[in-house]
Amino acid sequence: MHIGAHVSTSGGLKNAIEGGTSIGAEAIQIFPSAPLQWKIRGWDDKQCSWFKDEWPKHFKQVIFHGIYLTNLAASDESNLLKTKNALVETLRLAQKIGVVGTIFHPGSYVNGEIGNHNQVKNVIYEILAETPSESKLIFENSAGSTMGGKLEDLAWLLNSSSDNSRVGVCLDTCHAFAAGYDIKSKDGYEAYISEVERLIGLDKVFCWHLNDSKFELGAKRDRHENIGEGHIGTETFGFVLNDPRWDGLASYLEVPGFEDKGPDKQNIDILKRLRTD
Repeated sequence: MHIGAHVSTSGGLKNAIEGGTSIGAEAIQIFPSAPLQWKIRGWDDKQCSWFKDEWPKHFKQVIFHGIYLTNLAASDESNLLKTKNALVETLRLAQKIGVVGTIFHPGSYVNGEIGNHNQVKNVIYEILAETPSESKLIFENSAGSTMGGKLEDLAWLLNSSSDNSRVGVCLDTCHAFAAGYDIKSKDGYEAYISEVERLIGLDKVFCWHLNDSKFELGAKRDRHENIGEGHIGTETFGFVLNDPRWDGLASYLEVPGFEDKGPDKQNIDILKRLRTD
């Protein structure tokens, strides 16, 4: 399994490559734009062309994390349209720079469950219909208080997609733990993966986010911690990294960093020591 990290694109795409290589990342995740703004700014054609040619020399994979504002179940028509447009623009930009797809948070619950079912299905259909076939839409599990908190949510989202070959899931360890899945022990991890296989299918797991949790099991709090400094501990990350079912997939750190500057070499090195090549 490849060990990657979320890195900044501040100052341009060149800085993302330099940031990833400086910490020893084997894959990188980047934002397509400022995560709390609707506008997908992207980069000029020259930068995009250069990055598409350059990144494969350094990494096994580059993926987008979509902006945080998206909500497929938005009750406000304006926000739903903004959600659709942001994801369409992001998937189009992904093809332009050779990024395989976009991980994103599907949206809010309605009374603790997925709501506005027909709307969600329709907007997923429209997003896929208006974007390049090479760009994948990756649903991320949540910490439990929004869509994706239950594996059943992810299964429903996948089954509601018009082109199943273009969708997948990203499993976040912190989010799973916060949502109540006790992946801390080997038995708990295996039970979780059995449910992933039963409900989703192992082939639909596109990548992982490897993050420790600042809060306890089932807290429904999305607060990441450095590897080994949270309530999950280090052992679970070895379960994931050495699981042959994930051979060839990429994982991404989204931790605060030991100097509070984001994913760093120290976190990468911890994971590399846990991985038995």
